[in-house]
Amino acid sequence: MATHFSIDNALSVLPKVGPMVLLESQLNEHRESQYHWIAGLPVGQIMVYKERLWVAGTIAYTLLQVFPSLDWTVMQGTTQRTLQSKLDDKFSQYESGQISSREKSIWYSVLLDNIDLWSALKIAQKDSWWFGYLGYDLKNLIENLKSGHPELYEAADLWFMEPGILAKLPTSKKVNNHENKMEWLKGKQRWTELQQHFMGSSTESQEFSISPLEGLSKERYIRTIEAVKEDIHEGDYYEMNFSHALKYTIKGDSIKLYRAMRDYGPVPFASYFNYELPSGLEVEVCSASPERYLAKRGHHLWSEPIKGTLVRSQVDELERIKGELLGLKNKAEHLMIVDLVRNDLHRVGQKGSVYVEPIFEVQSFRTVHQLVSKVHAKIAPNYTSFDAIRHSFPMGSMTGAPKIAAMQAIERYESYKRGIYSGAIGYLSPTDDFDFNVIIRSAIIQSDQLFYPVGGAITSDSDPELEWQETLLKAAALERVIG
Repeated sequence: MATHFSIDNALSVLPKVGPMVLLESQLNEHRESQYHWIAGLPVGQIMVYKERLWVAGTIAYTLLQVFPSLDWTVMQGTTQRTLQSKLDDKFSQYESGQISSREKSIWYSVLLDNIDLWSALKIAQKDSWWFGYLGYDLKNLIENLKSGHPELYEAADLWFMEPGILAKLPTSKKVNNHENKMEWLKGKQRWTELQQHFMGSSTESQEFSISPLEGLSKERYIRTIEAVKEDIHEGDYYEMNFSHALKYTIKGDSIKLYRAMRDYGPVPFASYFNYELPSGLEVEVCSASPERYLAKRGHHLWSEPIKGTLVRSQVDELERIKGELLGLKNKAEHLMIVDLVRNDLHRVGQKGSVYVEPIFEVQSFRTVHQLVSKVHAKIAPNYTSFDAIRHSFPMGSMTGAPKIAAMQAIERYESYKRGIYSGAIGYLSPTDDFDFNVIIRSAIIQSDQLFYPVGGAITSDSDPELEWQETLLKAAALERVIG
């Protein structure tokens, strides 16, 4: 039987057997549209969850060998016990490459206070593929910050998997340029077995719907924007990204939501992923992100911040772009974030290597035009991928400027823990390259509830009423997809 493999085929099969990450470049005409990545059937996982570092499978094997004297706790299902067995006996299967389902489902954890997270990440990821995400609240392990608001859903602050199945597919643009070879990087035979098992079966619901539950009141929103503007006038910060989360009930298969989002408005950095917490709760995310946070190829490091949005119209598009999107106000706000990103990359870049090209580029999507710049640097020899991430996360377009003061203001004025929202989804490669998006325009799903945060940049001349209208427009986006 032919080993048929496609994005939709993978979406129909891989989430049924465990975690999956899809990175899909949907907008063929976009300059960054090159490849799609499909990862699944993990042989190892790692997450930051409930103030502990959790590891399973191959990643557990690596870190328990490097840090054998730490007070590791082991959990299978919901039963915890102290780690007592010898490592060589416990993980003899890994050395022969035979990883049992039982071993892959055992989670080992250690308090974050007892391990250097960033050193552990570098050691565990070396020479392997990782796919997953960085949550916004990882900021607390980078800077002296906190997240005191209630969680809307349970999720890890960081989650990655080492896939057992991994494929790299060319976009239509690559195919049209006769670069149409799909690469099986791992697990081709396992895919054949899965396809045979699931062939002809379908558990996807034919119906799909969401119903709104709650959001932020207009009065509270206006009061908050006025308070933020007062802070800015007092010189506390220049710009702050304020967000709030909309809550829905969801019926049907979330894969259908992802497909509907793709059909409604293709974007260059879309993604879908699902995984299960040690508690047994599942997390799913459908992301229609237009923005790249950070990428690295060899020594080349670059970020593509978006700041400035104009809703598309049927008339006077060129004049509206020139007068509004490329107006002095938008360009000034955009330049603040570009300068912040330049400073972030300067921290890990070689001296004199940071530059911006292009700047103030207008990128057009189905529903909006956006202002984008591309900030480049040459990473210094003594820095790794995780160093670049640590020195630039979270991305400035989702915080404001200066970054730490803006994040402190976010903690004061927002009423929920951001969690996955305004983090980054992507991959790291065995050659220490990586690529991550910005988690915006994303539905976060747990049980029968869906959360869709929306936000925007607040500056000294923001009009609270216009900001409210913009947030209503963003809030309606998800419902328009379903409608």
